[in-house]
Order: sequence, then C-alpha cells, then structure tokens
Amino acid sequence: MTELPHEKPAFDELSDDHQEVLRRMGESVGKSVDEVKGTDDLIGYFQSFRPDGRGLAGVFSGLVGGDDVHERLECLFEVAGDDRRPTGGRDAFFVVRKPAEVAPEEVQTAGEEWIDQMRRLGDSLGHPEATEKLSAIERIRVLEGIPPKHPKLAEEKTELLVLLADTIPSWVGTAAPDHAIAAALRNPFYFVNCDAMLRDYLMWPLYRKHITVEDPFEPYFRLWRHGVKWRVFQETQIDLYMPRR
Repeated sequence: MTELPHEKPAFDELSDDHQEVLRRMGESVGKSVDEVKGTDDLIGYFQSFRPDGRGLAGVFSGLVGGDDVHERLECLFEVAGDDRRPTGGRDAFFVVRKPAEVAPEEVQTAGEEWIDQMRRLGDSLGHPEATEKLSAIERIRVLEGIPPKHPKLAEEKTELLVLLADTIPSWVGTAAPDHAIAAALRNPFYFVNCDAMLRDYLMWPLYRKHITVEDPFEPYFRLWRHGVKWRVFQETQIDLYMPRR
C-alpha cells in the first residue's frame, strides 16, 4: 500500500496529556521533546524496540484506548519476531518471516470478512460508491506462492485496487479530524510496515468511539499475521497469496 506521510498537528495544539505521550515516546528512544515535534521525527520508532517490544510499556498510558493499542503492539512484536534476516542484516520494517501455518479455508473466510468489514465501514462513513464497488466483488481466490507485483502506472490500476490501496486508508483519519494525538501517531504506525491497513488495525482502539463498525481491520490482521498478501488485477476479483510451504 502506498500512502504519503500523514500531516502531523503542531505539538502546541495537543492537550497536556497528549503532549506527555509524545514526551514519553521521545524519552524511550533517547530523544528530547523538541526532537519529536516534526512530522518525520518518530518514523521508525517501533523498530527501536525489536525484537520483543520491551520498553513500550506505559508509553500510551493516559490515552483512551492506549492500553489496548499496547496489547496489539505486543502481538505485532510476537508475530514478526526477530528482525535479523537469514542472509544477514536487519529488516527495516516488521516482516513476518515465519508465519504460523493456516488452512486455505481460514484464509478464504478472513478474506471475505475483510471485504465485508470494509463494506460496512464505507457504509458507516458515508461512501456509497465505495460500498457499491466492494459489493460488486464476485470472487476471492486463495493461491499459494510469491504474488506478482501490482502495476505502478495509474492507468494500469483497477478502480478496486485504488480503492483498497489508497482510498480506504484515508477514511479512518478523516472520520475523527479532531483526534490530534491519533493524527500525530499515524506516521510511526504506518511505517511499521508501510501498510495503512495494518496501521489502522494497530491504532483502532484510538478511533473506535468515533466509528460504529466494530474492529473492521481485524480480519486483515489475521491475513497479515499468516503472511498472506493480497493482489487485485480485476475489478471483481481479489487474489490472496499464502506462503508456499
């Protein structure tokens, strides 16, 4: 998924409690508060705590939903595991190199639930055209192996691909425009894996009181944690690629 870095609100616009969260984030990686005020200052923040996430305890305390965010982060670290590559060096992002095995039927179910939840989210937030496009999906295929790459040229992308990769990832942030601390955190959460839907799953507890759909990105996380990747090359079909065993 591609997404431009999210605009971060000015530090002085945040409440005292929210400023304190950013202070704690900075202190946990040896930065002063002045060093975490910029839009890009906390990109790569979570990578500093690999492989086990120790040191994050209490960082999000005081936020409504903050403890639940921490629980999701603990799961993220557990699923991604060690950041050392088999060939040497370290992963720049959270990559699931040894996903737990999953049955094709479970992948199929998670894929169908993911799209259904995106449809519910679109309906809840007033995006009828997106809801119609998602309702038109006729088939979700479960395949195995390395997925082909999506096209880079805009004219070669299907409308469904643009919807899933670019449009839907903008919904949650705009649904709670006054949630300044959540806006401030979107960049570091996005760069966990440059995956906007993974970001929105991890951050969901900060937004849930603003949106009526219950945990809409949970099925997507189930796919991600098992190393499943999605591809769209047709307007009415989604392909889900399981890792080859």
